Amino acid sequence: MTLAQGSLYIVSTPIGNLDDITYRAVDILNKVDICASEDTRVSRILFKKYDISTQLISYHKFSEKSKINYLINLLKSGQDIALISDAGTPLISDPGQYLVEAAIENQIKTIPIPGPTSVISALSVSGFNLETFTFYGFLPRKLKERKKILKEIASSNGPSVIFESGRRLEKLIDILSEELHKECNILIAREMTKMHETLYRGNIRNIKDLILASEFGLKGEFVIVVDSAVTNQNDNLPYEDKRIIDILMNKLDKKLALEIGSEILQKKRNDLYQLKLKD
Repeated sequence: MTLAQGSLYIVSTPIGNLDDITYRAVDILNKVDICASEDTRVSRILFKKYDISTQLISYHKFSEKSKINYLINLLKSGQDIALISDAGTPLISDPGQYLVEAAIENQIKTIPIPGPTSVISALSVSGFNLETFTFYGFLPRKLKERKKILKEIASSNGPSVIFESGRRLEKLIDILSEELHKECNILIAREMTKMHETLYRGNIRNIKDLILASEFGLKGEFVIVVDSAVTNQNDNLPYEDKRIIDILMNKLDKKLALEIGSEILQKKRNDLYQLKLKD
């Protein structure tokens, strides 16, 4: 007789407030044989609150590849395993991809236990149109890769979500200021669901001053939601912008006039063309 394989449960845990956990998540964490945790010290706090006695083993970005065979063999032997991260839903800018891939390859049942995620939580209070959005996580450190993503954000048709720590937030805002229109709306959520949760609302031009002048400043973890670049375009060109475009188009051919106008006014050429059509 072949022993039935175990199941891999991807369990969402609170992003800050420990009360934000589902009954089902607590039930699964109690029932599984082993829980693979990003940081067992963090997970023990949650386990203590809910009297969960399941064995914890560490599974973080420096060990996730080396422990795959061990965990897969446990699953094949019939043991159930839960995967959790320090906060929120596993695999969302957290370890777990390689384990899930290996489980799928080995036809091991993989079950999501949904719950908190800072991405959706921040979007839900942004006030932006959420028919479509893009999640980027932490931006790449390499300048070339980062600029590529920023250009995507600058032309996005929906909100863009970025993670950043307080240590690098000010630099990130400066970089966003170079690429995005100054009036582009932005929400920055600090320490979501925790005691000192703070939401900063403004635009690229003033958001840094709002944060630096606040009680908590750059302390904590931040979720940045940048509104759609398209929705931030004015329906009409300001008088001075229109005057500049009119002069350029009277002196030059249309394509060249729009290219030069785009550089002067820091607006996308196609947006200038569309706005000019409305005059």
